Amino acid sequence: MLLSRINPISKRIAAPTLGSVRTLINKATIVGRVGQDAESNTVGDLTVVNFSVATSETRKDDEGNLIQTTHWHRIVSWDQIKNNYLAERVHKGDLVYVEGPIHYKVYTTKDGTEKHLTEIALKTFQALSPKETQE
Repeated sequence: MLLSRINPISKRIAAPTLGSVRTLINKATIVGRVGQDAESNTVGDLTVVNFSVATSETRKDDEGNLIQTTHWHRIVSWDQIKNNYLAERVHKGDLVYVEGPIHYKVYTTKDGTEKHLTEIALKTFQALSPKETQE
């Protein structure tokens, strides 16, 4: 009798709900260094801005040696309001905060090779500091 009143764990750890619809979350949050100056292109009547951000992690291998791994994240912005700012002010080496959903794309090149592309669709951007200059 007591066990019948306890909620199963799946009901206690349910996805957030919005009204009666369950919502799922697809969001990446990245703090890292810009890999190259932001590049602006026109697609039809829209402007798109692309740049990459590097993040690093350090760990020890089995022998105690430090191993640093760098991950590159492709960032794409279709926001017509932010794009002028991004194109002019995002430069190689800048420390930035970016946030947005992860998109996966598959396309075929002219030679028939299938390519996979992962990108973060920029929703939130914050410049944290410019590249450090040496004097």
